[in-house]
Amino acid sequence: MDFFRRLEKIDGAVNRGYARWGKWLGAGLLLFILAWGGWLIWASIWGPPTGPVTLIIHSEIDRPILGFSVNGVAGSNASAHGGGGATCCGSISGKTAEVVWTLSTTRAQYNAGLRTENRRITMPLPERKWEENYLHVYFLPADNVRLWWGTGFIHPKAEELPDAVNGK
Repeated sequence: MDFFRRLEKIDGAVNRGYARWGKWLGAGLLLFILAWGGWLIWASIWGPPTGPVTLIIHSEIDRPILGFSVNGVAGSNASAHGGGGATCCGSISGKTAEVVWTLSTTRAQYNAGLRTENRRITMPLPERKWEENYLHVYFLPADNVRLWWGTGFIHPKAEELPDAVNGK
């Protein structure tokens, strides 16, 4: 019987605590929910664009690219002179982009003594606007890399890209 009396005392203490502090606990929980809801509305209407990105590779060099990544998000490979592909989905954000790629060789290049090489460059990441979910990565001669955000697979030619995103 002693156990049940102690249990009733604990229950009474908890009930008195709820009567005394319940409205403050409820108000704090309501404030948290309203702040979270306000942040969600702000992020969906006025916040910066976020979410998955499709990486599209454009190669203008004479060597095949075995693979590349932008800020750790892996892209596809490309054949020499214009080949390329797309990979989905990763999250790329920030002010800078670290592009890492692996150059391979054709049979003739291998026979001439060229071997696989890894390259790396850090460059400014262009500003992303709403609905721009495609990051086009251009590999140009002399280890020149350019980045361009787009709304789809349609893209400008490498010569038409602005120099502001030039990686050299």
